[in-house]
Amino acid sequence: MTQYRRFVYALVLLACCPGRAAMPPCSERRCMIGRCLCLDQAYSSSCLGSSRNPHVAAFLYALIDSASRARPATAEEVCLISKSLRQAFAALHEPNARNMTNLLEQVAQVTDGGRRFDTIGSVFYKVFMHLAREPLLAMDACPAATPSRTLVWFVSARDANAARNVKLALAALEAESRGWGLRLVHTPQAKAVADSVERALPARCRSRLESVSLASMGINLPRIRRGQLSCLQASKIYFEGTHDTVVIAGGEDVVVRRPILDEELSYAMLGAPWKWCRAPKHKNPDECRFGGNGGFAVRDPAFVAEHGIQARPKVDGFKTWARECGTMHHNDDIYLAIKMNELYVGSCVPGALRLCGAIISPRRSTARLVASDPHLTRP
Repeated sequence: MTQYRRFVYALVLLACCPGRAAMPPCSERRCMIGRCLCLDQAYSSSCLGSSRNPHVAAFLYALIDSASRARPATAEEVCLISKSLRQAFAALHEPNARNMTNLLEQVAQVTDGGRRFDTIGSVFYKVFMHLAREPLLAMDACPAATPSRTLVWFVSARDANAARNVKLALAALEAESRGWGLRLVHTPQAKAVADSVERALPARCRSRLESVSLASMGINLPRIRRGQLSCLQASKIYFEGTHDTVVIAGGEDVVVRRPILDEELSYAMLGAPWKWCRAPKHKNPDECRFGGNGGFAVRDPAFVAEHGIQARPKVDGFKTWARECGTMHHNDDIYLAIKMNELYVGSCVPGALRLCGAIISPRRSTARLVASDPHLTRP
């Protein structure tokens, strides 16, 4: 009889929460928006503090539950993303900011009733873009009328959120007041995506957008492979006609949240630290000394013009450019970081913290350095 009861209890659990029959006993379970959630793990987290709000706990649990079991997130990561999304929801939906059920519904729509993502970061991005869709499109965010800096954003045909990503970047960078122009680089297949970005801009500033097709650079490809795009972003042609400081971006995983500081813009290259550089047995520490991830990165056009890929597809021919690309052996961010390291080691006094004349930008009176650890290379 006891075994029969246990079997029935397992069936009830399976009907309520498919795939969760093996869960340990739960002291506090809530069924919301069609899902039954055990809130024990959320309530035991320091993220909630003394709060016993079941909706906030359910939201935290939904985030925990949505990440892949193969790539679990730490409690601190989940807590940070939970707070960030709650703040974003409050900012974007102020009249309903206290109604956590609405936010929980947003998570449920994105996770599709139990779908798991590779990482908790993917959950954050999907939920944030879902929350921000309408507010971002309605936002009055423009590039500068007389730019002194350039945001170069590459879009492909698959970048469905490009208009929202770019609008968020313009708003977060305070582009109009801080002098950021906008150049959109696209393949022929992505013309519709580029047009959607232009339509998303306020009518008063759509003419400020510079839309550049790869064909105009001599790259006549229906679609561009990752290696070709990486070479393009290490080529001087990608930066021709830009202003003194350039930030490159692209893809659907770029969420800009604040202006770039003047100190950060003083570097020749700057990007997010590479995760693999933190490995204790990493064999190439010199590659980690300079640069950083190229998905959203500061690049000095003068440095790339001098030490990047020199061939111009439109002038020298596509095959000539492609052959030179074949000498990179790395993505653009690592390739340029290696170039920077070679110059630093070969051109400077040992132990010096500034580069020598070989790569002093003609637009600056001092050399500009870059590293994932700015303390190593501050000029």
